[in-house]
Formats: sequence, C-alpha cells, structure tokens
Amino acid sequence: MDRGSQGGDALLRVWRAVAARYPSYDLVLPGENSFICCAATCNAWCCRALSVPLGDADVQRMEGASGLAPARFLECEDGEPIALPLADPYLLARRDGACALLEAGGTCSQYAGRPAACRLYPYQVAWLDGKTGNPSGRDRAGAIALLLRHRECPGFTGPRLSEEGQAGLLAEMLRLQSGAESTRDWSERET
Repeated sequence: MDRGSQGGDALLRVWRAVAARYPSYDLVLPGENSFICCAATCNAWCCRALSVPLGDADVQRMEGASGLAPARFLECEDGEPIALPLADPYLLARRDGACALLEAGGTCSQYAGRPAACRLYPYQVAWLDGKTGNPSGRDRAGAIALLLRHRECPGFTGPRLSEEGQAGLLAEMLRLQSGAESTRDWSERET
C-alpha cells in the first residue's frame, strides 16, 4: 500500500490512537527533516544501546562484503555463532558496551555489508488496522503503514522531506523490512 493513497488525516488519526505504544518513536510525514547520519558528532547511540539482530541473508552479505568469518562479527559461545529462537537468530557481537564493529570515530568498520536492522535505523514501519489502530498484517484489508523514526537519533537535520521523498523513503523501508535488498542508502540520500 502506498502512503500517498492513505491521506495525512487518516495517518494522524491512527498515530494519535497508538502513539503511547511507541514512546520512543515519532511519525514521519512530509515536511519533516530528513535523516543524515552524523557519526562524527553523534554518540552513536544506535550502535551502543541496541542489540542488532541478523538473519541468514545479513550474515551472508556481511561475510561477503567484509571477508570475515561469521564468528568474527556475531555473538559466539565457544567460538561458534549463537543461533537464538528468533526470526533473525543471530546478534552482532558487542564489546565494551557497543557494537564490536564500531570504530573509534563512531563509524561502522563494515558499513557496506551492514545488516538490514542497521540499514533501517532510525526508521521502522508499523502496520496498523486503520479503524482500530491494532497491529495488522501488511496484506490485511484496511491496513495502514506508518513510517516511524527513532526519537533518540540526532540525525534528523537534513532537508525537509517532500511528499515524493517521504513516499520513496516509506517504500524503501518497506523493502528493507520485508527482507528485500536495498538499492539506496538513506544516510546519503537526496530528498
């Protein structure tokens, strides 16, 4: 479903009904500032506070892009990657309270192969029933996609999003959340 067909009033109505469920997020609408990663001036909050899940495709992409064995970038036990009973069963390794791949300057040492969760951050899409505001599946009748941004991220300093820019961002986030490969890098995008 494309966001332009949903109407701003419907999005705001649903968001107001569910905003308390997402206390760390804000709704992204046209006219709001776009995201530009400010790793050099940011405390890399996302790389310090969050545990990053990886699926098999993420592991393969990182292994191929970095040349590192998975045991070098995944949480391990006795030298073997730990597979948790989750949809994305692996976690990026952490050291000293941060992602093990975070460089001293706050940038990612494996940026080209980073996992989908890192490519998505600071955004996510929540699918909600347009009438009830309850979580919904993407393919359900009346489902509304809300593009959300993580409130703690200081990178929302870019140019204001146009309607087309916001719709394109939503489409890209939907692609990433569905597991499809991204063709754009939103930290370096043009709006």
